[in-house]
Amino acid sequence: MLSLAVIFGSLLLVAGWEFCRPRRQREFPALRRRLANLGIWLLNIVLAAFTFSPPDTLRPQLEAAFGVALPSWPIANQWSSFVAAFLLLDFLNYAVHRGQHAVPFLWRFHALHHSDPDVDVTTSVRHHPIEYLLATGFYWLAVLALDIPVIVVLSHAVAVFAAAALTHGNISLPEWLERVLRLVVITLDLHLVHHSMSYDEANANFGAVFSVWDRLFGTYAQISRARRERLVFGVRELPRRDCLKPSAMLMTPWRIAQARASE
Repeated sequence: MLSLAVIFGSLLLVAGWEFCRPRRQREFPALRRRLANLGIWLLNIVLAAFTFSPPDTLRPQLEAAFGVALPSWPIANQWSSFVAAFLLLDFLNYAVHRGQHAVPFLWRFHALHHSDPDVDVTTSVRHHPIEYLLATGFYWLAVLALDIPVIVVLSHAVAVFAAAALTHGNISLPEWLERVLRLVVITLDLHLVHHSMSYDEANANFGAVFSVWDRLFGTYAQISRARRERLVFGVRELPRRDCLKPSAMLMTPWRIAQARASE
């Protein structure tokens, strides 16, 4: 119940903030795009629920079926275990996200997320079903193989969701707060850079919660406030108006391939 409260609460809080104090004026009508984003999110949840069994219940079944003991999570201390597992999951999130940009096949699906021309809180859940299943499958295997504690998996998932709602919002934070927060976490302004149509800017700031991974691996980028206010969101190969249509959204991987073949 707490997880559901955080998930829906973060969406509603940022949505209300956008309504009262929007940062940017929308370029396109919002209703159809927002409904499509939310509809794809609900589809993804249903698909994942039918595809993946809970790892903590599947592990004993696998051990009984194959007669072997799978490796256990090695850290016994409760707090050390939580911190180590949380950081590991956050690093895996960074690695997967960077791979989605680096590998052409994965980018074709991830491009749906970046194709939203009016980034707002609903963009945070705009992921192609195939991308969603591939990414979820990777985390699922990692949790299953490493026996990462369930409470950490749930806590990190909720933290990522709440952070995504905030960092995609059509809102603004005080400049002083941005400066303080970005020392530790990915902030709103850092993530907006990642949604730029510019290739160099979009290939930066891959982190989900912490900014340390971008700093360590050379993908951290800041731009001036004046440049941030002029950012154009979208994917270069895709007409921005077409990215509002639900049917075109689901066909994004093939539209990307067709556009690149034409080039």
